[in-house]
Amino acid sequence: MENSLNLPGVLLPAGLGGGGYITGLLQHPADNRVLYARCDVAGVFRSRDGGESWETLNRGLTQAYHHQVQSFAISCHHPEVMFRCCGEVRSRTFYGAVHKSADGGNSWYEVCSGMGFYGNGPTRMYGEVIAVDPVHPGIIAAGGYTGGLWISRDEGESWEQSSLPEERFGCVAFHPDQPGMLYAGTISDEELNMDYADPGEYGILGLLQDRPRGKAGRMYLSRDSGQSWELLVEGPSFAGLSFDSRDPQRLLAACIWGGIKSSADGGQTWQSAGEGLLIGKQRYGTLIQDWHVPDRWYTAPDLRPQMQDIPPIPLYVSDDGAERWKLLHHHNDNDLSGFPAYMDSFNGGSRASAAGWAISKIIVDRFTPGRLYLCNWYGVAYSGDGGMTWRAGQFRGLETTCMEAVVADKLQPGKFCVTMADHSPKVTEDGGLSFRNLPGLSGYSGSSAAVISAADPGLYLYGLIGHGRTACIAVYRDGEDRARAALTLGPGLFVQALREDGNQPGTYYAYVDGAVSAGAGIYRSRDGGTSWDRTAFRPPAYVQTLPYQKRWIEAELLSVVVYQVKNACGSNQLMDTNPHQAGQLIAGEATEGIWQSSDHGDTWDFIGEGLPFQHGGPASILSAVAYSPSCPGTIYAGFISEGLWRSSDGGQSWHKLFPVMAGKLFNVSALCVGRGEHGEDVLISASEPMVRTSTESEMAWSRDGGDTWEEWEHAPLGAVRWKGIALDCEVRQVLAVTCGNGAFRGTISL
Repeated sequence: MENSLNLPGVLLPAGLGGGGYITGLLQHPADNRVLYARCDVAGVFRSRDGGESWETLNRGLTQAYHHQVQSFAISCHHPEVMFRCCGEVRSRTFYGAVHKSADGGNSWYEVCSGMGFYGNGPTRMYGEVIAVDPVHPGIIAAGGYTGGLWISRDEGESWEQSSLPEERFGCVAFHPDQPGMLYAGTISDEELNMDYADPGEYGILGLLQDRPRGKAGRMYLSRDSGQSWELLVEGPSFAGLSFDSRDPQRLLAACIWGGIKSSADGGQTWQSAGEGLLIGKQRYGTLIQDWHVPDRWYTAPDLRPQMQDIPPIPLYVSDDGAERWKLLHHHNDNDLSGFPAYMDSFNGGSRASAAGWAISKIIVDRFTPGRLYLCNWYGVAYSGDGGMTWRAGQFRGLETTCMEAVVADKLQPGKFCVTMADHSPKVTEDGGLSFRNLPGLSGYSGSSAAVISAADPGLYLYGLIGHGRTACIAVYRDGEDRARAALTLGPGLFVQALREDGNQPGTYYAYVDGAVSAGAGIYRSRDGGTSWDRTAFRPPAYVQTLPYQKRWIEAELLSVVVYQVKNACGSNQLMDTNPHQAGQLIAGEATEGIWQSSDHGDTWDFIGEGLPFQHGGPASILSAVAYSPSCPGTIYAGFISEGLWRSSDGGQSWHKLFPVMAGKLFNVSALCVGRGEHGEDVLISASEPMVRTSTESEMAWSRDGGDTWEEWEHAPLGAVRWKGIALDCEVRQVLAVTCGNGAFRGTISL
């Protein structure tokens, strides 16, 4: 088994195994074993063994939105040429770029920034919006979420905007048999996929920070490769388009809530083609014809956990040219193999239900009859018997989880606990090679902060995120059947950080975000986490929420999605306990300061004078605080855009530690401090790329308390959004967690 212990300074994917949304899938046009997958937050992946294992393809990506991929394409003429469309929205501005690869995805460079894409937005799971002309290799067409449709006539090197209006494009496709014919379908405002968000007072478009772009979907046609256009039809939203190989005039489309529709006249008129599909309103976004049996078609509705009376894997097949449909097979867990164990805990304990949740794409193997692939919220699976049984290779290398935090065991080398946005915590005891689940609780779907007890081995405390934006502190001991909720928090509250008092066994502290009037603040437990009381910590009277600028910080600056508050914003870094003094702890507020208590939280003193709160503009916010394990009186504070600061006198004075060069911005989105062999502090600090600060992904480490620094080479990883770093108790093994790209393991050499 591959082990990073012999490779100091090299970061390798940890063995989490998928867990994020794979929104698109392509097969190499000439090599049946090569597949490409795109993810809403993790970029592009490649498999060289038919979907059994995967590798990340993000070299050359630098900006915050470059891993949020809405669409991609591969040239059938030159298979080493690929394109990807990425983007997101921040501060009412859509960002987007088209990148090109000339070496099969090994590296990428930007070729167009005229369109806005929304890789993690409401149309992410639908059709491809970039396409290569099957006749002319130089002609490429791409339709944005904003910015209209653009054409390249030199294989993607330069682009010009077409005359089409700036609507939301759901599919862009060249006709495979009729040269010059290019179709472009759009999606209406009313059929956006926002059923998992609460629009509240803002409305759907308010959440998207977008303007109206059409009350109806449309299908456009160009007969001259995009030089001129005609409107074919107005009405349904076109999320996926397929061409019938038996009849060049016949088209089929997945029309979201409009179901499956067919056209017999090249797209001029459309009729329903949904006989036999599920009764009631279902959302459809994928539709594919079998290469080997042209009468056979496949589709699947977008199953979500709250939906009732839908088959576990709702894969439907038609054997008469998509006229009538039937369920391919009623799958159960015995029909599945090679899926990660964590999927057992979802959807009532049914692995089959998890495998069928949110299917985004179905593709048919070009070369092997009966071989199918599907991708969904968890990863990519394949079938060798026409869809009757399904296999996954444990989603090896398909690291796509949005993670919150990581903590190290203070006693056992190589042991870490990680938390993530959509899963309960996981524990590794081999430095990240393998993980096991910690149990969640009914009604809770994600995890935030965590602590592994040093005083009571095998005891874990962790924050869980519940439906309806509730939270709790769970307590679990190795060997027990289940976890228990020790502190249940109301709506809008969130466990930001958990710490153990290193000098007083059984004493724990919790930092709770949210409305101060609802209970946000610092809590403590003196009985091993069984019961909790709120300490005397109170921010200034004008601070009514923690953080003070809560909505902007969580939903605009740090979050992976603008309307999903506390989804992988990063946690477990704004509180710490002093290893040199019992009852002493610090707590930071993002924009207002740092406070310290020396009596278990009964009284608090402000120690943030001289730190750059708001000095660098609205993006100058505190992201991490930490006591030195080596030097009593030394404290570290990390800031977005303003880098890392140190106090050597208990917080009375501060000076900037990194970066010291004038004008360079560094987002301390992740920080860890360990005790070196000779009593010095070992620091690792990582910077996630952000639109607001125009910073790139970086990681640096110091073996002398921050006086000198070395850059950690991670260019192949792309624009990674670092959320947490931990060093094990031997200050050798490293585990770093990210928003979107899972976790990475490595070592340092002192």
